[in-house]
Amino acid sequence: MQKIRALLVDDEPIARRGIRQQLQSEADVEIIGECSNGQEAVVAIRKHAPDLVFLDVQMPLLNGFGVVEEIGAERLPAVVFITAYDEYAIRAFEVNALDYLLKPIEPSRFQKTLRRVRDQLGQTSEMQLNKKLAALLGLLEHSDAVFRKQSYQDRLVV
Repeated sequence: MQKIRALLVDDEPIARRGIRQQLQSEADVEIIGECSNGQEAVVAIRKHAPDLVFLDVQMPLLNGFGVVEEIGAERLPAVVFITAYDEYAIRAFEVNALDYLLKPIEPSRFQKTLRRVRDQLGQTSEMQLNKKLAALLGLLEHSDAVFRKQSYQDRLVV
């Protein structure tokens, strides 16, 4: 499996450092950037196209849900919301968040989230591969039909 390219978004440097430390031992996760507010996050997501975003809910300038709205569902990477408040959980799952972590993040809970991320991203890449293979087979069938029409005669003159 390819490395999971992760972006950390939280206005609290201590929170970002905590996530970074928990990810250090994960060989298949690469941190591609960190942002301290929602506006920076929108720019970084558009520029770097991460696979995964650890996204704080409450931030200055633009909150986590504002980031989701700005990016749009069709271009949104997998999102794990991180917050000190449990009141946003339902809304997080309504915008298709992969998980919702409460601060301070327990290591065992963080590992469970990473398993969920790996499963989801693995399924997504398998689905994308299947779509590409189906498209390729469709092209091959079409080109084979064209080839048969052009290459073979219906009659043989003797």
